Amino acid sequence: MASPVVVSDDERTKIHASFFALACACVGMLGVGVGTLLSPGVGGALGWALHSLGWLLVAVAVVAHIEHLSNRLGRAAVVCGILAAVALALADAPFALNPDRVLETSWLNYYIVMWAVAPLLTAVSLTLVAMRKEKLMEQHIALGETGKFAVDDYETTVHASFLSLMSGALACLLAGIAQLMLINGAGSAAQLAWALFALASVFLAVAIISHIEHLSMSIGRAAVWLGAAAAVLNGLGCIPSFFELTTESTIGGKLTWIMWGITCLIATLALAIVAMRRRAQDSRAASA
Repeated sequence: MASPVVVSDDERTKIHASFFALACACVGMLGVGVGTLLSPGVGGALGWALHSLGWLLVAVAVVAHIEHLSNRLGRAAVVCGILAAVALALADAPFALNPDRVLETSWLNYYIVMWAVAPLLTAVSLTLVAMRKEKLMEQHIALGETGKFAVDDYETTVHASFLSLMSGALACLLAGIAQLMLINGAGSAAQLAWALFALASVFLAVAIISHIEHLSMSIGRAAVWLGAAAAVLNGLGCIPSFFELTTESTIGGKLTWIMWGITCLIATLALAIVAMRRRAQDSRAASA
């Protein structure tokens, strides 16, 4: 049996994502949020362009952190996450070139399908991570590990609980199904879809909060609570569209878009806090 060692507080609180990766994700989410708020609903070319570029920057952020993530989560799970962000960028790109396409049913259905693909890929990614965690736990049990990890094990351990991982996977699965229900959707089917969106946001908040202790050690409690608040606000944003199912130019549709934009800005603030925390860690390491 391998001799376990106590992992230092510095290692437990270290943010492994680089400042570059965090900055890319932060600017990306800022672009999505600002692009949404520029013209909620139908939107203009600039808003859609900011959307598309924003999601591309999120994909770049994941790619920039791919080695560490692959070592911990598995390459397949990380690739699914990258493809999910790319799918969102591709969903918005045609409307950046011609915003009037949002009024065409075929293009609107294309947008809906791509936005279904993204959460479904994310659900697959989180499920793969949960399976990897189970496999690692089985290996530790077989070796008689007591739960204390050697340094190498700590680097490859999936710290998120099964509750967090499966809640997140279920949230993404529900969001993907809800998106598909909106294809040519109206009436009761669309109403159910928005209810599923709200439920998905609740599960996402549960996923974040149930992992709060470990996340707080590294990225800080403020960033974690902002992430949870963003998930809750996103769920509340589904309510206007649930009660007003006509077109995106209605007050209900616009309110949903506005709340989605605010959600992205809250996520941006959370990422900015993590990026500044990472920069502070780099400064302390350089001066040591």
